[in-house]
Amino acid sequence: MGTFIPVRDELSKTIEKEAQSLHRLLLELDAEHLGMPYYCLEYFKGSHFKRLFFSIQTSAQLLYRAITISGKKTSDIVIMDYGAGVGTLYTLAKMIGCKKVVYNDFLEDWKKSAELIAKAIRVEVDEYIVGDIQDTLNELDKKGIQCDIITSRNVIEHIYNLEIFYSLISKHQSNAIVYSSTTANARNPLTQIQHRMIHRKWERIFVEKRKDIAREFNPQWSEKHLTELADATRGMDINDIKISLTNYQKSKALPDPRRHGSNTCDPMTGVWFEHLISFNEYERLISKEKFKISFSPGLWDTHNKSWWKNMVGHLLNPIIRLNPRIGTFLAPFIYVIALPIHRAANKN
Repeated sequence: MGTFIPVRDELSKTIEKEAQSLHRLLLELDAEHLGMPYYCLEYFKGSHFKRLFFSIQTSAQLLYRAITISGKKTSDIVIMDYGAGVGTLYTLAKMIGCKKVVYNDFLEDWKKSAELIAKAIRVEVDEYIVGDIQDTLNELDKKGIQCDIITSRNVIEHIYNLEIFYSLISKHQSNAIVYSSTTANARNPLTQIQHRMIHRKWERIFVEKRKDIAREFNPQWSEKHLTELADATRGMDINDIKISLTNYQKSKALPDPRRHGSNTCDPMTGVWFEHLISFNEYERLISKEKFKISFSPGLWDTHNKSWWKNMVGHLLNPIIRLNPRIGTFLAPFIYVIALPIHRAANKN
């Protein structure tokens, strides 16, 4: 089967041991009969169970990297898995002995499903919180919980306003390292092509939603006006769209959607599908006064059922490891690491 993480110290030894255990437990899990909502079950089977080794491997690697950077013992770590869904990181974090593990997701169904999985494999996660970032941070404040690490996997490419997201974390959880992974790697040329195709697919749906919002805002506008306004407000949620429509009525000025590139979001929720952001844009959005920002490449899955995909991984992973800077152009996903500036200063 292989190893989830190279064993080079006590932390990696512990993570490897528990990752192997988690893999066995989930292979034996009868997920069909846990009582999970249908769409959560289908997501678990399609995105995690189908590629279970890789799911656990990426969780293991993220935990090792984040805990190592923290400089703290695992037994002292308070960690939150933000937007955890039905992934493997929150359970693995508890299994390796983190002091406190906080699970978060935006919807109650995901939280219910996560609880069912954890209970079935006898892992007792400390806290389950449902809500967006503001709700979640308020709940942490209420409970007096201060995180050392806030992690997320394939979440930040969906967050509507990353500037607000990181600013709120800095305000409420000033000591937390924000360690995120995202498959929206703008440096990888093939990923760029893939995501532009995703954007075109969803934009055909979202442009009609924006047109409906404009039509409801002013039923007197012509179809030509509605089309023009819908095109101009790409990348906005309903609140920002209404602000733009109000400004248009006053000044006839339209926003410029080109600033978003090909990116598009659901105007009713503000969820990006999926936000392809340059490294420079990340640095602009994540306050340099509050965080030291860095990027690191992830590795390719070498446990696919497809032999040629495994071959690609075996060819590219050594290059990525040898030269992480070049590796960001080859990696299937990247880590976006935001280290609180005062913690970064203490390390220097």
